[in-house]
Amino acid sequence: MTQTRSFPELAVSNLSDTLRRLPFVRPLPQAPDYPAIAAVQSYWDGLRGRRTAPARAEIDPRPLAEALDVLFVAELVAPGVARLRLCGQHFSDLLGMEPRGMPLSVFFAPAARGDLAAALAQVAQGVRATLPVRSDKALGRPGVDGMLALMPLADQQGAITRILGVLETHGQIGRTPRHFRLMAPVSTQQPAPRPQGTPVLTLIQGGRD
Repeated sequence: MTQTRSFPELAVSNLSDTLRRLPFVRPLPQAPDYPAIAAVQSYWDGLRGRRTAPARAEIDPRPLAEALDVLFVAELVAPGVARLRLCGQHFSDLLGMEPRGMPLSVFFAPAARGDLAAALAQVAQGVRATLPVRSDKALGRPGVDGMLALMPLADQQGAITRILGVLETHGQIGRTPRHFRLMAPVSTQQPAPRPQGTPVLTLIQGGRD
């Protein structure tokens, strides 16, 4: 079977369901809803069919009109590094400036950037990730909880080179810039082999709150 090499040098093929959630946290009472993430994930899943990921060229912003404010497209430019190419107004509001051309890690505290890089590296393998995040309360900065969703996108050759993402938050932004941390750690351990090469995200139980 012919394989298409992706970034970083991993095959993209028609796989069975590869969706995994990263990381796991116990559900909390009255947890906030994330309707934009649900809508974009449903749209992405419908486009991909039985493929690992839909093509970047297939993304039509019109069905995503209600989520455009919190939506972004990033390019995988190095292992664990994604640079923002398109993003909604919410990202400028969080950063206090135009973030296009910057790495996604600009929205994360330094201590969380290694975990983000590990998640991005696994998304580059064709796995969708959903990560709970938090920006802690500080002077002039109310606490903000959110969810980061990362979905792989393929280029014309079938290689995963882009990410369709959503960063949906709850709470007042306050003084900018706002930086987030993950609410649980990400494992960078190599996953065990699975049938048909299905990628999987590995998690560590008992993460940070």
